[in-house]
Amino acid sequence: MPFRFQWQDDSRRALRYIAEGQWNWKDYHQATRAAAFSLTAVDHPVDSVIDLRRGTRQSLPAGARAHVRSFGRRAQAGLTGRAAVIGLPAGEAERLGLSAERKLPTSDGFIVFVDSEAELEQLLAEWAADPPAP
Repeated sequence: MPFRFQWQDDSRRALRYIAEGQWNWKDYHQATRAAAFSLTAVDHPVDSVIDLRRGTRQSLPAGARAHVRSFGRRAQAGLTGRAAVIGLPAGEAERLGLSAERKLPTSDGFIVFVDSEAELEQLLAEWAADPPAP
């Protein structure tokens, strides 16, 4: 499967969607729909992590500007609307028009693009300390 999902850690405060191989947007959206069942197992808000590092794409698939915004969408109850992306292919930040702080607003949340696992862990710790209002 080109996209799979798993809990970020035992706290179940974030779901990690992991790209593998030659994925496309259909693969990503199928994984998010399947992950919706995992959200019913927790009673707290859940952030999203999109890990593109294991994907073999040199660039994002066509339609990236629209589809990337779905990373931070509250598509299922329980999602916070906060998403972190790690492993963005080179050159894509400019194509997506990211701000200097590498943050992209969405209709009901935002996406932060990070460069390392350490940066991701720090961001998730900040988010855990500042849960969104119900």
